[in-house]
Amino acid sequence: MGIYNGTAVDVEATRQATETGTIQSGRTRVYAVRYSGPAAAGIITLRDGGASGTIKAQLDKPAAVDSGTINFPGPILFKTDVYAAFTTEQVTAITVFHSGGNNTGA
Repeated sequence: MGIYNGTAVDVEATRQATETGTIQSGRTRVYAVRYSGPAAAGIITLRDGGASGTIKAQLDKPAAVDSGTINFPGPILFKTDVYAAFTTEQVTAITVFHSGGNNTGA
């Protein structure tokens, strides 16, 4: 992680190992997602506004025993909350790097 647009931000990392859940409540910016999983392709979906909220990002996990990090070219703004969903047979866990919500740096 680091510096975006020349401005340092307070970034937190939140790990999720369940198929669905709220990563952070409140206005939040997401900078990157780290994933791990078995040899099965999967999709990680990030929504703004809970389980039926607006899809802000859908990320592909390759069909390989793998872990990787997807860095966004700039932070993605979630106005309500950050809600993540994936299937545990395809993605074991994710870690979302974010600022805002209960953090101080949105």
